[in-house]
Amino acid sequence: MASRTERLARVAPWIAGVLLAAPILLLRYPPMGDLPMHEALVAILLHRNDAAWAPRGLYFVVAPQANQLFHFLAYALSLVFGTTLACKLVVAAIVLGTTVGTARLLAFLKLSRWPSLLAAPVACGWMFRWGLVPNLLGFALFVISVPLLERLARRPSLRNVMCATLATAVLFFAHESSAVLFALVAGYLAVVRGGSVRAIAIRSVPIVATLALALVQLRAGNALKGASMQAVGNDYGLNAFERLAILPGAVFGGFDTTRLASITVAWSIAFVASAVANRRPRQHGTTVRVVMWRHRYPLLAALFFLLFLTFPMSLGGTTLLAHRFLPPACVFAVVAAAPRKTDGLRALLLALVPLAMLGVETKSFLDADRRFRDLDAVLSHLPDNVAVAQLDLSPPKPSVVAPIPGAASRALTLHGGRMLFAMTDMPPNPIYTRTDGQWNEPVLRLAHNPYAFMPTHDARRFGYLLARSSRTKLRALAVQALQPEEELIASQGEWDLFRSTLPVASLDSPDVLLPSPPPETLADRVNRLANPVGEQR
Repeated sequence: MASRTERLARVAPWIAGVLLAAPILLLRYPPMGDLPMHEALVAILLHRNDAAWAPRGLYFVVAPQANQLFHFLAYALSLVFGTTLACKLVVAAIVLGTTVGTARLLAFLKLSRWPSLLAAPVACGWMFRWGLVPNLLGFALFVISVPLLERLARRPSLRNVMCATLATAVLFFAHESSAVLFALVAGYLAVVRGGSVRAIAIRSVPIVATLALALVQLRAGNALKGASMQAVGNDYGLNAFERLAILPGAVFGGFDTTRLASITVAWSIAFVASAVANRRPRQHGTTVRVVMWRHRYPLLAALFFLLFLTFPMSLGGTTLLAHRFLPPACVFAVVAAAPRKTDGLRALLLALVPLAMLGVETKSFLDADRRFRDLDAVLSHLPDNVAVAQLDLSPPKPSVVAPIPGAASRALTLHGGRMLFAMTDMPPNPIYTRTDGQWNEPVLRLAHNPYAFMPTHDARRFGYLLARSSRTKLRALAVQALQPEEELIASQGEWDLFRSTLPVASLDSPDVLLPSPPPETLADRVNRLANPVGEQR
């Protein structure tokens, strides 16, 4: 008969998941960088036939492709709840599903469910902070689907191969990288489980399916790739030792030192306590293949961690690629360390981990709630169906990721039209801007240098400018420098909304080249205002 602690383990993952999902739904908006940009795609899906929201034919849909499951799930929910709540509902379900999915995997392996609570902070970690919601959804479904590969490895039947292959397709639709990771696990299990050539071939069907889908996606994606992804390019990024130094932040997200140390210590203590309880008898005289099967989860965790240390950070415009190996590595490490049973003290240590994560992220949620309420107040002055340029005028740290304020995409969600930066030219998202309506010149010019904005030129293209700045002095200089072409009409918190005083081109007009010589930039004007004496000399 199961102990009271183990009976409680059946509901603990649900409680932890609900606890961490609750702030997503209760507060104005979660602290997720790219979520507003994905929400804007959902809004375009919802309003794609409304000429008062955006010019007819400006946007078109290309589906199905990889990485689109989030958008279509949110779209279906938005028909009832609206885009914002719909997106938050999907995100909340992802956080809950990751913890419950890990518990399901542990139960399948006849291990204690309590260590699944260690997956909760991972679900709210770096993918959550960056707002990589398709990747986050793919991760949750990956964890939920691993038992299908276990069944296929143990019994390569037609039913099991069909279930695993269907899971591959769903994972690919959620996020391509999750399907690739699923295929890696399938390949490992197919080889180390052994058996006849036929059995290995049957277990390898998900791998073949992933390769086929990836080839089709590669061909389709290359034809759709626009200026936003061209601006990112390729970059190997940090070396292995530098990646080790950022490991806590790469798992749990970009918190300040104190908060990051708190969740790292709490997670590590609970993990070690769980691993110490995992006392399994050693067996001697077995083959290498048997050892690799018996220890498959620690070996898979080590493999994915090695890929985090060595894989390029950016390829073909997709960033933070190496980071995507870490969440599965953490879950597999949790499984590897999980004991058959968890006593009361260890259960308490594990239960404290999601509580610690909630405490650590509360400040971020409250800050995001304030920032998005400020943004919504500013956007109330924005009319529908206009072109908006969004610029981050607070100098960011050097990064391969462009300094684009993702939150500003709320303008597109709430008011339609078009924006300087959007995911409408970034495959494999579902929405694209018509080729002859793409404005690539300002995207390439401003992706990494917002101060390259040219008021006399860009104010004829974008009817409104939404600027974010956290430095008071520099913000005042920028407001002054943008005149007379840009008129300040609203300010709240870190946000300023400007309206162009010049004649503005239509939203579906073609791209234009810069005049020669190039017009004066915002940087030129700010420098002149900041150094008037130097100019006189």
